[in-house]
Amino acid sequence: MFLFSNFGKAHIGAIALGAAVFLTTGCEGFTPTDNQQAQTDNGATTEAVSDIPDADPALGELVTLRGGVNNIFDDNSFVMNTADGEAILVLNPAGQTLPVLQRAGQQPAEQEEDLNIPLQVTGTLEELNAAQLEQQYGLTLAPNLPEDYDQELVIVAENIALAPRPQDFWDAPENYFDETVAIEGDLRPLENTQNALALFEEGWINDVGVLVLGTEQLVRTENLEQGENVVVTGQAQLIDAATLQQANLGWNEAQIQEFITRYENRPVIQAEEVYPSAQPPHPIL
Repeated sequence: MFLFSNFGKAHIGAIALGAAVFLTTGCEGFTPTDNQQAQTDNGATTEAVSDIPDADPALGELVTLRGGVNNIFDDNSFVMNTADGEAILVLNPAGQTLPVLQRAGQQPAEQEEDLNIPLQVTGTLEELNAAQLEQQYGLTLAPNLPEDYDQELVIVAENIALAPRPQDFWDAPENYFDETVAIEGDLRPLENTQNALALFEEGWINDVGVLVLGTEQLVRTENLEQGENVVVTGQAQLIDAATLQQANLGWNEAQIQEFITRYENRPVIQAEEVYPSAQPPHPIL
């Protein structure tokens, strides 16, 4: 069937997603490039950031952090938690504007501990030296930044993306339209559909998931395994017929209109990068 059983044989197999969520994980379907493999082999471990010595080879290298924001000093500096629960300062020299951070930064100080805004940040791991970072990156540190961050490790961000769970992205799409997102989820290849895939998460029952477009140049979809845990980064946008037509999905006009009708005001992601969560392009903190 296309999406629903009562649409007739003309739609058979176009997007056979079903409602069951597959829990198999792994990364056998991905073959990393030599560059990706080299970065993985030489990258940082998942030990607590505060325990990384100054001489660690990860210093000065690109790293990726997925976690929650728990303190905001200004638009260009905030604190995130690593996977181990360690706090690390993130500096944003490019001044990339994230409305969700701006709104959160305006909250009363007593509410900061409840922020927990999920982000993915990729940037250079450095030691906080105000004079050096100002010269190297053109940074001006927030005047309210506590002195105890001096000489501690920081991430100087190059890319910042909102990182909601697939279900949160689906349930509140208005928070993410026209924003860069980095969503981790369980992959579902789409039958008889090219240049696209779907993302789900364990325990979320949904018959379409998050539709990801523009994947052909990013991954070899014929090798992808159902249920692999992947990270997709790209632009979130409101679904429309023109977007689906330009995506070269192999759908006819009737299938496109059916999808638009059934999933009005739902978000899709125009993919810029797809990789298995176990094989990130940069070391994970």
